[in-house]
Formats: sequence, C-alpha cells, structure tokens
Amino acid sequence: MPRSGSSSRTIGYRQSRTARRLQRAAIISIVLGCLLAATTGVVLAEGAGSAGSQALGSAAAIGVESAEAQTVACKITVPPQALTARGLATPWVLSGDHGGDCAETNADQAAFVDATIFDPATKAVLAYRPLVITEGTTPAVDPVPPKLPAGAVVEISVGFNGDELTLTDANDGQDIADSHCVNGEPGSIFGQEIFCNAPAFYAAANGNVTLTPPGTSPDDGRPCPTTESWEIVDQDQSDNTTTNYLVRGDRTAQSTAANQQQLGNDQIGNGSDNALYTKFYAPAIHCQPPQATDLTDPNAPVKSTTSALLNLFARAAGNPQPALVPMGDPFTLVDGEPSLDKTNLYRAQVNQPAAAQPDDASVAVYCRNLLDQGLNKIELDKRFLQAFGASPDPAVSNDLHLFVLNRFKESWDNLRCQDQTGIANPVTITTDADGRVLTAEVTRPTATTQAPTTTSAAPSTTEAPTTTEAPSTTVAPSTTVAPSTTAEPTTTTAATNVIGAPATSGSPPTTQLQRTQAAVPGLAERGRPASTNAAVTNNAVARSNIGRSRLPFTGLNSRALLLVAATLMCIGGWLLLWAGRLKVAHPAK
Repeated sequence: MPRSGSSSRTIGYRQSRTARRLQRAAIISIVLGCLLAATTGVVLAEGAGSAGSQALGSAAAIGVESAEAQTVACKITVPPQALTARGLATPWVLSGDHGGDCAETNADQAAFVDATIFDPATKAVLAYRPLVITEGTTPAVDPVPPKLPAGAVVEISVGFNGDELTLTDANDGQDIADSHCVNGEPGSIFGQEIFCNAPAFYAAANGNVTLTPPGTSPDDGRPCPTTESWEIVDQDQSDNTTTNYLVRGDRTAQSTAANQQQLGNDQIGNGSDNALYTKFYAPAIHCQPPQATDLTDPNAPVKSTTSALLNLFARAAGNPQPALVPMGDPFTLVDGEPSLDKTNLYRAQVNQPAAAQPDDASVAVYCRNLLDQGLNKIELDKRFLQAFGASPDPAVSNDLHLFVLNRFKESWDNLRCQDQTGIANPVTITTDADGRVLTAEVTRPTATTQAPTTTSAAPSTTEAPTTTEAPSTTVAPSTTVAPSTTAEPTTTTAATNVIGAPATSGSPPTTQLQRTQAAVPGLAERGRPASTNAAVTNNAVARSNIGRSRLPFTGLNSRALLLVAATLMCIGGWLLLWAGRLKVAHPAK
C-alpha cells in the first residue's frame, strides 16, 4: 500500500535532521583532529629547536639524561685527491648540517685534520696538517703542498669537537671512494672521527718503521704509557688529533711559526685522548711520545706527532694487555646498541686487531681493567700529575690529577660500568657552583678494607697553560720495533683484588653538584652537556624525534597522537560523506 504524502514528509524531515547532526559531528571531529595535529607539531618544533634537545644514538645508549645536552652536527667536504700533495694542501670545508650553521672558528664546532706519511724507501714517518676552513671563506694563509717521497703511503685522520661530523664531497662520493675514507657504517657514523686510507697505511708501516721504544718513566719506574694504556683511555679511546689552527676573524690557517708571526697566535685545538697523552700525562711523568718531521711548513720543519703515528707506537710497544676499543664505545654503537662489525671497523682505522667474538670486546672486562690497571696507575702517579701544574681544561681543574680522576668517573658512568661489574663508581667528586672540581675521593675495592684517598685542588690564581712541551727523557737506543701480531684480547681477567662493591660503599658520598660546564670535548665529553653557541642549537635536530617525543599531560608519543588526529579527520570526512548522501536521498521540502 503506498505511503501517504504526510508520512513521506515526516521521514524526510527525520533524515534531514540526522544529516545535520552528522554534519555537526563531522565538523567537531575534523576540528579536533586538526587541533591535535597542530598542537603536536608545535610541541615537536619547540622541542627540536630548544636548547634541551638531546643527541640520540650514542648519547641515549649510554644514559645521558641531561635536558641541556645538545648535538652539534656538521658536515665536512673532503677535497679531491686528498692523499696527494695537492690534495693535502687543499682545505677541507666545514659546513652546517640538519639546517644549522657551523664555523671552523667556533671551537665547539671545529674539525681538525692530520696526515701521516710513510716513506717505504727510508722507512720513515712524516707528518702534515691539512687545513679546515668554514664554507664560504678562504684560508687566512694558503697552505703549501708538501714534497711527498716516491711511493709514499698517506693516512688521514679527522677529529671533531662537536658530536656528529658527516663526510661529504663535491663529486657524488667519488672523492671519498678515491681516498678510501671511512665515516662509519651506512646510516651509522662514528661521530667525531673520519679516517682515510688507514688500513693500507698500517699494512705498509707496521714493523717497518724505526721507532724509539717507550722506555721507563724515571718518576714512577713503570713503562711509559701509550694511547692504549689503561690510565690514558676513556669510554671512547683512540680518538681525535693533536692539530691546532690559527684563527684570524672568520678565517683559519695552519699553525706554523711563519703564520703565527703574520697572524698572531689565536689558536683553536682538538680536545682528544691523544692530546691528553702527548701534551700532559706523558710529560708529567717524563716520558717522550713519538715524534716525526712535520712538513706543514716546508721552510721550517718541526717535530710533532699524529694520530696514526701514536697508533703505530702503541701497536709496536708490545703491551701484553693493551686497551682496545670495546663494543660499548659510543662511536661504535648502531642505533644505541653494541655492534661487533662497527667496533671492528673502528679498530681497523686505529691499528687494532679485530675482535673475533663479542667477548673479545667485552665492556665488563674493559671496565675492570680501567679500575684495576688504570685507576691504580693514576693514583701511583698522583704526585707527578699534581706537580705538573696544567690540565687540558682549566674550567674543570688546573690540577691534572683531579682532571684525570673526573674523566675516569665520567667514563665509568657513561660505560655503565657499575651495571657491568657490580662495582660502584670508585671516584666521587665535589665541585663548586661553576662545575670546577674541588676534591676527588678514590675508594678502590680490595680484599681487605682500604681507606679512601682524597685529593683537593690546590689554590691557584694563575691560569695554567694549555700546551706544554714534553721534556726529554733517556730511553733505550732507537731500534726497529716489530709489530704486535697477536695482541692479547681484552678478555684477560682483571686482577683478583677486585672482589665486589667497595669496602667503604656504606659511607655516604661527599656532596656532588651537577657539573654544567663542558670540559675539552673528546676527553670525557659524553656524559655532560656540550658547550655550544646558541646559534648552533638548530643542529640538535640531528635525527627526527617523531615517534619518540611525548606530548605533555597525555603520556602518548607524537606518532600515536598524529595517528589519533588522522583518525579523527578520517571519521569526520566519512560523516560528512554520509550526511551528504542522506541529503541527496531525502532533500528538504
């Protein structure tokens, strides 16, 4: 039976009212989705640009929690034919990465290069220091190409005072390939280090270079250290260079006597384990680091050292238990996790044997050796370090002993050695409000109770120099040292006096203020905020935080919030479509 006109109009009215309700719900859903997406975007943008942005990857993996930590990320362009004389004299170019700016004249962003040259005819090692300039500038003084011996084998090491230095070139990767440069693994750079032609250099030079053996310290009566000695290394050992550059305005120049006379002596340097060893610790105990003729100024060659020369020296020293890069080294982590492949890749660049299995690069064993060999040696050398009167970073302490203890403390924390060994940090420090170390208490675990030792900073009104020449020392005559072909693995058991938690662990630690001023990058740089210029904080967006950041008050991460926003807008769109169909089917009358 046909419906009456009145019934039809009633149904149409009801459908029209339903359509209007659907339209309102759709609009509300779409608006909520848009607001949620916009709010999430604003939070992400503010978080990325704030000074509280924090490096992901290596820093996150070692538990860096400070909200003030920033990632300084830059790019560096390798010149064409970098291993040739012309290439060595062509400046590398530093530029910003991830939307930020980088300047070579800013010490916190600066990169440094040294080259080591092996002469197969004379079996000698030579040095050269290529220049780094800021993109868009020219050298303050043009470098002079060195005269390379026939058949020379060249290695290049690049160090960085920031956090992430990415290698690039101007020829779609060809220059990088031609010079055999390594920046890490694909998608996972080392961070501060770049190497060019390192394995080939060590293959040619190991066992063929005449080196003076390390000898014995006349102060402590122990063998002189190398860069693989436990008192020298930290959580990211064998890193960076001993190179300095001169600064003149926004330009840089190689640090030679002639350039200093022309430009003055305003210098920037590369904070590094290598610099700590060559300029501070070794001289403090009257040991002589290895040196080679430096060709940077051909008219006035001097003696200096380089990264690769230090690695040759360490390998030839015959240390029965050398410190080798562990799998917990921040430079060798992949997405915050240990990687045997990346650890071995780094080891190959610094003349160290590969680890056959993870146990051969154990962080737990590394930590125990830091404690049992490294800290004991530091305490043995205490009076000599204190008497030296200078440290790499006076902002931490002018006292070299306090500086090294603070560096040990940070390394123990950053490697999570307490989790690895069950031993609490044996070093407790106190600082003033500016982060300057005032005292350090050392509690070494032993089989019997041992009273802790305390070191206090001596009052000083004179700033310590930042560079010190190594004094001469009497050592054995120069001989050709055979390479260590079967280096002991780092799995060697630590000394038996390490039995557990310190005997004094029941005592409360001395008051410790959180240090906020960074020391020289590269010495113990991973456990504290970087000292960076505010203009560079955009470089903190080194990796996307989408999916990791959390929106305040919700507890949800940004990826989930964006998904909710998209769902709300999709629902709103579907409701609008439904309402439209109802209107078409039952137009208002």
